[in-house]
Amino acid sequence: MRLGCRHNFAVQFLKKVKQMSSRGMKSRFWRSFHKWAGIVFALFMVIFCISGIILNHRKVFAVCDVSRSWLPDQYAIRNYNNGIIRGTERIDSLSLLAYGSNGVWLTDSGFSSFSDYNRGLPHGADNRNVKRVVTDSDGRVWCATTYGVYRHDGDKWTGVYAPSADDRMADIALDADGDTVVAMTRSGIYRFAVGGGDKPEYIELQPIAGREVRYSLFKTVWQLHSGELFGIAGRIVVDAIAVVIIFLCLSGIVIFVCPSLLRRRRSKRLGKMIKWNWRWHDRMGYYPLVLTLLVAVTGMCLRPPLMIPFVMVKTAPLAGSAMDSDNYWHDSLRGIRWDADRDCWLLSTTEGFATVDKDFKHEPALMSRHDCPPISPMGINVMERICANEWLIGSFSGLYGWNPAAGEVDAVEPKSLVSGHSTHLDAKKPVVFDYITGASEQLPQSHAIESSPMSLWNFALELHVGRCYTPFLGPLSALFVFIFGLALTLILISGYIVSRRMRKKKQKISNN
Repeated sequence: MRLGCRHNFAVQFLKKVKQMSSRGMKSRFWRSFHKWAGIVFALFMVIFCISGIILNHRKVFAVCDVSRSWLPDQYAIRNYNNGIIRGTERIDSLSLLAYGSNGVWLTDSGFSSFSDYNRGLPHGADNRNVKRVVTDSDGRVWCATTYGVYRHDGDKWTGVYAPSADDRMADIALDADGDTVVAMTRSGIYRFAVGGGDKPEYIELQPIAGREVRYSLFKTVWQLHSGELFGIAGRIVVDAIAVVIIFLCLSGIVIFVCPSLLRRRRSKRLGKMIKWNWRWHDRMGYYPLVLTLLVAVTGMCLRPPLMIPFVMVKTAPLAGSAMDSDNYWHDSLRGIRWDADRDCWLLSTTEGFATVDKDFKHEPALMSRHDCPPISPMGINVMERICANEWLIGSFSGLYGWNPAAGEVDAVEPKSLVSGHSTHLDAKKPVVFDYITGASEQLPQSHAIESSPMSLWNFALELHVGRCYTPFLGPLSALFVFIFGLALTLILISGYIVSRRMRKKKQKISNN
């Protein structure tokens, strides 16, 4: 009987020891993981958070630029690459205006010289990101930048329209006679009568009957990640989470480095600093955990490999969110041109190509995607009528010849990242500008163009999506955001596990 009791006691004791050792092993693992993974990724976390704050407030940082000499070689301007030339507009028999991501330049058909033509435009490369330049029937030059419509008075550009804070310019075009300028934002149409004053007529396109508004799940997750889904309040909350993560990184570094210094110096002040950082590191990591995890996980979903299913799935806009608009075409418009062959407007939208009548009175008619060239999610960059019933359509999905009336598509350069096009240059054929390789024909190089800076917002975007790390990581840079997001998620979870166990220990001690 005694032997049986002793045996049972020994079995229970061994089980208890095994459970305790297992818990101890797990606790030590999570503590070690949190410590070393946190230190390895701390600098990247800070970079991601700072760049994210910049991306969240594009207009605020639009005046700030970064010299390309500080950036990896892939961002240098060579052969008019990196979107520096989007198109050209002839203003007289000798002169052209070349425009693109860094503003407008006065040049000639041989690109023999470039003069700055940006007087009147706000400073900053992002403020001078020109979508298109057109010349009306009176000979006056107009342009659309990301943030407004401008008209040149012969001496400088004058702003005539700026979209609301939650909208951006998409394109600008002329009607059949050239006496009406049509400016397109991502959500609506603004029509200017040449010589009729600067006040535009706003036109909201008619919805398509029987068709529900649906957005890709990718876009919903994107706006959730930035906080834009809930307007400025949502952005501020996400900014606050970014500040929290920055604090966690910096306080974690202090906790990692300072104990060894304390052992050497025995400083009371240093001890207080470590204690303060430890206490607030624990609190700031513990209480807003759900929000920090939400930012980390949604960020992972915006890059390969997780982004692919999110792009494929379409959902209705979340009720009450910034995407839930009465305007059917909210944030869906990308390009507009007058189609003289069919006497209508040709639209490029996130839903595909569409046509609409001259006065925009009727609902646009969507064209079958099978009869249209593919357009990159990054948007359309070339949309030019070459001759009767022949158009040239270009985006990061390639360059295509297109007959809209017949629904015929001809792949011209299907694998190129088309960022611009010109028929005004002294070349054997029209010049196509590829985002990576630049002009398709040999053109004289310009120091003025090559020294153009990059906008801080664009640089922050390159950092945030991991493309800046391509020279160091090669093809793995495409997976950098996913790897980083996974690491950040595990660091936050491990920190929560360690913190929770420490709190339970303290509670047991205080109860005893």
